[in-house]
Amino acid sequence: MKYVDAVTDISIADIKVDLMRTAYDNDRALLNTFDPRVVLVWSVLFMIVPWLFYDPLPLAILLGAAFVLAALSQVSKYLLALLLFGQITNIGFFVVMVPAMGGAIQAAGYLGDNTGRVTEAIATLDPAVFGEVWSIVATATGRGIRTATTSQSVGIDAVGAVVPFFLKLTIISVISLAVFSAMSPQKLSKGMLRLGVPRQLTFAIAYGYRMMPLLVEEYHALVNSFRLRSEVPEKTGFLKWRYFYYLLKLSVKAFYPLIFNVAKRARVTVEAMETKGFSRSLGDERSRALRTEGMMVRTRDVSFVFGSLLFIAAVWAFT
Repeated sequence: MKYVDAVTDISIADIKVDLMRTAYDNDRALLNTFDPRVVLVWSVLFMIVPWLFYDPLPLAILLGAAFVLAALSQVSKYLLALLLFGQITNIGFFVVMVPAMGGAIQAAGYLGDNTGRVTEAIATLDPAVFGEVWSIVATATGRGIRTATTSQSVGIDAVGAVVPFFLKLTIISVISLAVFSAMSPQKLSKGMLRLGVPRQLTFAIAYGYRMMPLLVEEYHALVNSFRLRSEVPEKTGFLKWRYFYYLLKLSVKAFYPLIFNVAKRARVTVEAMETKGFSRSLGDERSRALRTEGMMVRTRDVSFVFGSLLFIAAVWAFT
């Protein structure tokens, strides 16, 4: 997987291929080679570990290790890009949006305090008074800019204070992506079943994973069918808003037959499973043992867990 190419080469086909790979087996992924019970327990443990650190340096080391693990687990480049985009926009909100809103509120407040003078000047149409109006507007603008500049420095300090929190959330998110993208739905449901999770829930998770790429493919086909039967606007308008509005309408219209097809497919699935005795097997221990046979904790699973613990201990000791 070439993560650099994802910046320039993005297509619907690539997204569907990533979804298909996520929904079905990913044998080359690192985490897919371990016992699913070990991986699930390891993921829960290492979602707690970042909260034990407070300095940015050890958290940055853990984040780098999480990205290496994600690369070895062949996590979807689009999911990682979406995650990074969300974190960058959160930081940008503190640096840009908070000062801008503070300056705008300060300027609007000053104009509100002098609304009477501005209204009187506009009502009298006295040219001599318009200079006073201009002075009020200039003062409000200056106060807004001064407040925004001061708030920006405060916002940068606030970003420095919340960087450890963002790093912790990013570490947890990357580990979650690595775990649930690397393991196949079958292995994931078997691991949860052996850990005592009800079979109804494990089946729902596995079925949702299997259905996701099919739904994306069907939704894409429905959108294309609506595009063939509709007329593209001749005049796209400013910044092509008419064309984007046309695509938005097609996307909304395609949801209705998609929901109907999902309901029909779910009904067929339920009938087929009931025919095979799914409800009867829910409380049967023999069925549970048959589904999870062959699962065993091996030496490499234990080595992976202890190696991870040694890495955390080294980070704790040397940072």
